[in-house]
Amino acid sequence: MKLVCLALGAVLSLSAPALALACTAPTAPAAVDGAQATMAQLASAKDGVVAFMGASDSYQECLIAEVAAQKKAAKAKRTKLDPAIQKAADDAINANQADKEKVGADFNAAVKAYKAAHPS
Repeated sequence: MKLVCLALGAVLSLSAPALALACTAPTAPAAVDGAQATMAQLASAKDGVVAFMGASDSYQECLIAEVAAQKKAAKAKRTKLDPAIQKAADDAINANQADKEKVGADFNAAVKAYKAAHPS
C-alpha cells in the first residue's frame, strides 16, 4: 500500500504542470466503415468530424490562452513560467493536432470506401 501511495505521488508530481492546464481535450469520434455505412451514417459521421474539429480548435486556443495567462501571472510575480507548463501545452496541442489529422484521414477513407461500395 505504501508503494502504491509513493507511486501515485510520483505520477502526480510529474504531471503537475499538465494538471495546471484547465482545458479539456475533446474526444475523437469513432471511425466509420464506409463500405458498410449508409448515407445517413456517413452524414452523421461527418457531423461528428466537424464538431470534433471545431472543439479541437477551441481546445488548442484554450491551451494557448491558458499558457499566456500563466506567463502573465508569472511576470506579475517577477518569476518565469515553469518550462514544463509550456511543454505540457505544446505536447497537448501536438497530440490533438495528430488526432485531428487522423480523424480527417479516417473520414476521407470512409467516404472513398462508401463511393467504391455505392457507385452511382
